[in-house]
Amino acid sequence: MITRRTILTKLAHDRSGLALTEFALSLPILAGLVLYGLETVNFAYATQKVGDIATLTVDNVSRIRVGISEGDVTDTMRGIGGGAANIGFAGNGRIIVSSLRPVIDSNGNVTNQQIRWQRCTGALRQNSTYGSPGVNLGADGMGPTGRKVAASANSEVIFVEVAYAYQPLISESLLGPRTLRALAGMNVRDRSSNDITVTGQVSSCSNYSAT
Repeated sequence: MITRRTILTKLAHDRSGLALTEFALSLPILAGLVLYGLETVNFAYATQKVGDIATLTVDNVSRIRVGISEGDVTDTMRGIGGGAANIGFAGNGRIIVSSLRPVIDSNGNVTNQQIRWQRCTGALRQNSTYGSPGVNLGADGMGPTGRKVAASANSEVIFVEVAYAYQPLISESLLGPRTLRALAGMNVRDRSSNDITVTGQVSSCSNYSAT
């Protein structure tokens, strides 16, 4: 007859299910790390995408030659924003394009910077951080402190603000609610007139739509 003490001794030295038990205990931690890693990668991708949208928009709008129309700006913004459909940008993002011109005194000196016009696309309810058309911004120009851009006497600057309400891959609880932002500014090139003409569809900043 096997005594009770013998049975307990054998059970105490039995390691046959130890690895499985350890795996079962560590599985929730491992799964949590994997999910957090996937969310972090998705967040990094979205951040890069938002930066690309700002850069591409400012480059394309500033390159429009001779003159610029409503249709030119609308087509550019919607085309670039549409390229970010994989992150749901149109429904959760906003592109704001401002044309910044110099204010010149009678002696030909630049004394201020003014937003000539401003156009927007995207459903996110986000307005420009720096002002609306007709607003004087000061001689330093437009942008955050220490990173302002200004137009010279014979030029104009296109300034782009992009905002995107981050859409999580797994769950908002992993990283919390985030709004990604990017800025870009560039001098206008080879354009004889910077007043926007009425040809084409207007992308008014009072409209918040994904289409």
